[in-house]
Amino acid sequence: MVTGIHLHAQEITAISVKGIVRTKPHVAEYPLKKFIGRDGMSLDFNEVHAAIVNTGILEPISIGVGENPGGDGMTLTVNVREKWAFFPFPVFFMDSDGGMSGGAAFMDANAFGLNDKFIVAGIFGTSGVIASLIYQNTPERNFPGWSLMGMYGRRDQRDTDQNKKDLRRYSQDTIIGSLGMNYSVTELLKTSISFSLHRRSIRESEDDLFPPEEGILSGGINPALEISRSHWDGFLLSQQNAKLDYTFLMVMDDPALHILSLRGNYELSMVPGFKAIIRGGIHYAPASPPLLESSASSVGINILPPSTFSAQHYAGAVLGLEKYLYKFSQGTLALLATYQAVYSYGPILEHQFDHGVTGAVNFYLSRIAIPALGFGLSYNVAADEFTSTFNIGMSF
Repeated sequence: MVTGIHLHAQEITAISVKGIVRTKPHVAEYPLKKFIGRDGMSLDFNEVHAAIVNTGILEPISIGVGENPGGDGMTLTVNVREKWAFFPFPVFFMDSDGGMSGGAAFMDANAFGLNDKFIVAGIFGTSGVIASLIYQNTPERNFPGWSLMGMYGRRDQRDTDQNKKDLRRYSQDTIIGSLGMNYSVTELLKTSISFSLHRRSIRESEDDLFPPEEGILSGGINPALEISRSHWDGFLLSQQNAKLDYTFLMVMDDPALHILSLRGNYELSMVPGFKAIIRGGIHYAPASPPLLESSASSVGINILPPSTFSAQHYAGAVLGLEKYLYKFSQGTLALLATYQAVYSYGPILEHQFDHGVTGAVNFYLSRIAIPALGFGLSYNVAADEFTSTFNIGMSF
């Protein structure tokens, strides 16, 4: 499908996307609209490549500019291959005590050909059960997108220190529902707002250790601003983004809570296939009860136990390097090394400072609509503790 307007002879006046089958034409063309009016003879194809990769569902095969056969100006022609977006996959976890959880998830990363995201998952194990459903509609030009999420969980929760020593143990039932809207103000700036309802109940257990005194029923509103852009260097995608979140929670029978979060990420390609990474974040949640504390992943830190360490406040920073290793037909392999430092505060451990190093192998998938898989190992120098990591680079 070709769309365009009439401008100067060397300016891009039309866009042609070839190779799409399931994806709607306007969805494939949307990220390329910004190139209309650009000088076709000096167009940066790496910028076009980055725009296509950022869709998450299309892989660019070739990019070219030629005369517009239907009128004045030039046509930007992009040949793409649709990624495999409709699939089930197994889920398996094992914790440091030998506890196991398994289940399955079903995902459609290009629902209805609109680049919408749909996922339903169920996980069962020695620590409990979790079921979730997510649908995220992608915003279009001058029209907002929306999202819907529901989750139910029954699990035995452990809150630990950096060495995985238990500080609290309790059983809880969790129900969370949320409805959100997001809008692209400009090519770089996005805004969103969501409304949520949380119900967390404490269940009595013979294995309790300093459990929370009571459950929580709360409703919240969460506005956010995000600015982002990306660059393709021929081997790796470099991203720069910053996001500011504010959450207001009304808690039944307790004072309202205010939560502020700021995260930033700056990636710079120094030479093709080799980039430097700087990340940082602040998470501030005064007076949050144990049931509403956050993990260190809220500021992009993974040297602390990901599922058991929680705190009210964090301030973290990451310095890293990532090197392209090899490109397969199924994707690109890269090696990542970082140094991380984080300050945290919680009512039990109070003020803590941790730092350490991580190493990971990332596989950026070109045929499947999951951005990346990562396998890594982190070492917390301050706590003398190793933690293994596995990441699926999804964004919801």
